Amino acid sequence: MQYQNMTKMKTLLLSAALFLAAMTASAENGKEQENAASKAGVIELSGSVLDHETNEALVGVKVELEGTDQVAYTDFDGNYTFSNIAPGTYKVVASYVSYEQEQIDELEVSSSVNKSISLKAAN
Repeated sequence: MQYQNMTKMKTLLLSAALFLAAMTASAENGKEQENAASKAGVIELSGSVLDHETNEALVGVKVELEGTDQVAYTDFDGNYTFSNIAPGTYKVVASYVSYEQEQIDELEVSSSVNKSISLKAAN
């Protein structure tokens, strides 16, 4: 009986040790990927979308990076964010119901950028 308990205890300890080793390796792999992304120049483009007349934040505005499949929608504070984009030149397009579409041609992104967009109400 005591032999079986010792065997179970060893098996449990070995399983726990393997689990901890796997979790540590996974965490290290995640850090390596994060560091590789930083070295590759992965950056963030963020900003806010405001009403041109009132300067109030607009909620639910569609903001696109043309030429990519990335789309963001503004939150309750009018903020949008694109994460993990490569450095380069982008065309940013913002569109919203009852407002004129606004675009920023050739936005140069080489480090994290915060860019506000102002939309005019459609007539």
